Amino acid sequence: MKYLSKNKNKSIAIIAFACLFSAISCTKLEPKLYSDLTTKNAYSSESDIDAALTGIYASLSPYPGDAYLYYAGYLVMITDYSTDMGFSTAAGDPTKMSNLTYDDNNRYFKFNYQNMYQVISNANSLLSNITDVAIGDAKKKQVIAQARFLRALSYMDLTDAFGPVPLITEVQNPSESYNLPLASVEEIEALVTQDCQYAIDNLPEKWSADLGIGRATKGAALTLLGKMYMRSHKYDKAKPLIDEVLALRSKGVYRLNPDFKNEWSDNNKIDMGLIFGILHEPTLNGGEITNHFGPSDNREVPDRWQYYGVSLQFWRKYSDLDPRKKFFYYDYEGLAPRDKNTTHGFFYMMPKLGQTAPPSDTVKLLQNVATKKYSYDMTNNSYLDGRTIQVFRIADVILCKAEIENALNGPQAALPYINEIRARAGAPEYGINANFPVPASKEAMIDALVDERGFEFVFEYKRRQDLIRLGRYEKVTNEYLQSRGLKPVATPALRYFPYPLDEARQHQEMSSANASRIPN
Repeated sequence: MKYLSKNKNKSIAIIAFACLFSAISCTKLEPKLYSDLTTKNAYSSESDIDAALTGIYASLSPYPGDAYLYYAGYLVMITDYSTDMGFSTAAGDPTKMSNLTYDDNNRYFKFNYQNMYQVISNANSLLSNITDVAIGDAKKKQVIAQARFLRALSYMDLTDAFGPVPLITEVQNPSESYNLPLASVEEIEALVTQDCQYAIDNLPEKWSADLGIGRATKGAALTLLGKMYMRSHKYDKAKPLIDEVLALRSKGVYRLNPDFKNEWSDNNKIDMGLIFGILHEPTLNGGEITNHFGPSDNREVPDRWQYYGVSLQFWRKYSDLDPRKKFFYYDYEGLAPRDKNTTHGFFYMMPKLGQTAPPSDTVKLLQNVATKKYSYDMTNNSYLDGRTIQVFRIADVILCKAEIENALNGPQAALPYINEIRARAGAPEYGINANFPVPASKEAMIDALVDERGFEFVFEYKRRQDLIRLGRYEKVTNEYLQSRGLKPVATPALRYFPYPLDEARQHQEMSSANASRIPN
């Protein structure tokens, strides 16, 4: 890989660099400060291993100055944004993603690809060096299990986005790593299965407080492996894994918050529904998540950019009876004065369907809408905030259960689980409200699940994968594009993104594949 070539022989040093400048979800894992770290002395003690593990976690939300890469923001552009969910007012690559006019030179492909492989590289470095370090056997297994889980998560993300990719499980000589053959998705899933099973066997259900928060757990590994089987429609294999996560809920390890809004409160950083996430602290490793996802010119959450905006077409899919429709910023007066002669701001109005002109010169029509998920109930208004990024949560697992039951046993078996999420949100339940009849077939339940997963997981990095897995990617995306007067270009060939241009230039397989992966 090109980015590995840039790093030369510094793959271990990169881990230390991440540790020096980035605390991560394991807030009890204190990174060691190295003055002369080399590949020869990097792994000589238990504290070195702790620092290296911290570095792997840190690379999920890289912190080179401002945290906005991979799970800190960029991942949304190759998941939710390139569907019916995203609409950009920013020129260039963001608009190309939301319009499906991207090419292989889009920065979101380049940086997500590189950062996913950085996690894998850091994990491989630790796994290749831990054997000879003096650590108790129990802890060693737990460290290995965490590294393997994080590697599996990144390979899952890579294959979701790009399909076949190079399979790297050892530290590579950079001069020999730029043109590795592509491994099939099935080959990579075999590694993900092995890594997740090791994590399931060796990680605790939850960590004791003295060992930190935010670490991968057995439940996280079960969820990841279950979702991998669901991706390939192996619902019979996914079922026992998802059931085991739900059994952990029954034991009290997880709990569905009765108020969906409180899952996102800054006063509730570690909700009981969180299975795996990335935790930030403003003074240590604060990210830009609120800046990117927060509203523009808003009194409640000032100085934000609304860089990642939800399309009005998607927002209008919510029922007016669904309280989640109100969990966005709209119909508000802005903070900035309209001009030098007034202290009042513009009123930002949600336009009615078909409305193109504001009713007065003091009103601006919204072009997209900002979610409240990453700015709700803020306790710190700093530029680098302390928001939690939720990767897996129990609501996702409950809807996975609904999908599995529908596939194996039909819509009636799925009904209690989809209704549990709707009831928690205060939305009308299927079969309870006359306007929401029970879906009568498996296909009808799939349509209901497509909607429900969108409503519940807006901008949680899931929409594109959900649409593809449930067989609705082309239909939903093309309907959205046509509603905006754009060409309906979504085809099965676009279910994988083009490989980044820098990589494809050095890799014949990637270059050949890209011709069909770029929208026409």
